[in-house]
Amino acid sequence: MSDGPAPLAGVRVLDVSRFVSGPLCTFLLASMGAEVISVESPRVSTSRRLPPFAHPDGGSTTDYVEGALSIPFLKRSRGKRSVALDITRPAGANLVRTLVTRSDVLVENSRSDAMDSFGLGYEQVAALNAGLVYCAISGYGYDAPDRPAMDNIVQAASGVMAKTGFADGPPVRAGITVADHASAAYAALGVLAALRQRDATGKGQLVDVAMLDVLTASVWDEPVDHYAAIGMPARTGNADGRGAPINTYRCADGWISVTCTSDTQWKRLCDLMERDDVLARWPTIRERAGAAREIDAAVEAWTSTRPVREVEDAFLAIGFPAGRVRDPIEAATDEHLRARGLLTELHHPSAPDRASGFLGAALPIAFSGRVELPPAELLGTSTDAVLRDLAGCDDDDLVRLRAEGVIA
Repeated sequence: MSDGPAPLAGVRVLDVSRFVSGPLCTFLLASMGAEVISVESPRVSTSRRLPPFAHPDGGSTTDYVEGALSIPFLKRSRGKRSVALDITRPAGANLVRTLVTRSDVLVENSRSDAMDSFGLGYEQVAALNAGLVYCAISGYGYDAPDRPAMDNIVQAASGVMAKTGFADGPPVRAGITVADHASAAYAALGVLAALRQRDATGKGQLVDVAMLDVLTASVWDEPVDHYAAIGMPARTGNADGRGAPINTYRCADGWISVTCTSDTQWKRLCDLMERDDVLARWPTIRERAGAAREIDAAVEAWTSTRPVREVEDAFLAIGFPAGRVRDPIEAATDEHLRARGLLTELHHPSAPDRASGFLGAALPIAFSGRVELPPAELLGTSTDAVLRDLAGCDDDDLVRLRAEGVIA
């Protein structure tokens, strides 16, 4: 960072998580300057084998080839030190316990009883380091009965999926792993708060983040208690039953999404469309809420004859909230995002100087400067260095541990 040390400089994070929510949480922490040590199985994990893949020569494929690395893994593992260590073996778990005594934070997202079985549950490691912040991300809670939880399952259980889609179709999952991403952000927030409290009291604590809690909390932004009395409304697709025009409208060559939240905005739109008749019939938001179908038809009659960029420019020129629907490829070319430095280039660690064309998002928080993260490491790149520096291992220890299959 250009303006002094990074926000989390000096904080060491032990990452024993996998897949999305845990690794994304620790990526956020690394992006704020924390030292993150990623403890991985010596056997190549599923996380490193998820397509598509980056090649050492800068190319990519959807099928795995020798030496390739998962691009999603590269995104979430930037700025982390890879230690290939089998925590399921007693010797491996003992090494992790030693690392715990030299760390500020531990992040895990295993099933509820797994860490306890390795001797690495919260109570077990807190006895070794009273100042440790132990962050556990799970589907249903740290002490909940063990139950498989994937992103789409939590979307279904929370009510999010039931609210997504059109009235005449089935429930639909969000197009991104919203439960994983939201839980990772809340977990990072919890870690920061716990570190702040530890600095004041000297005591760490358990930060327990359940994916179901996170998504259920977002659903309760709606008047669910009111719906319990009158019945849940039908799915509304891209519309909102509380007002109009709030929807996505067809243009000559694309789609435009708009949200009208005031009568002033509505008048500007009607003036633009030269539809005084529509304005006179439904002048207020209360009247428009019951006439969404007719209003949608009037708006789309105007937008459908014009190119989407022209429609977007016309709406924005009158201060009307609107945005054309862009696919992720088009969105990635946004000059505003580029200027903010959100999208950065990824590299296979064996070819860090080769332009790859793979993009990864940086931390979506702008401090005075950004932490420059090195590429994700090959499996076990930092094993020896970390175990020498933090666990007191010497050459003989490393040779023995490697021969026993504890490290790689």
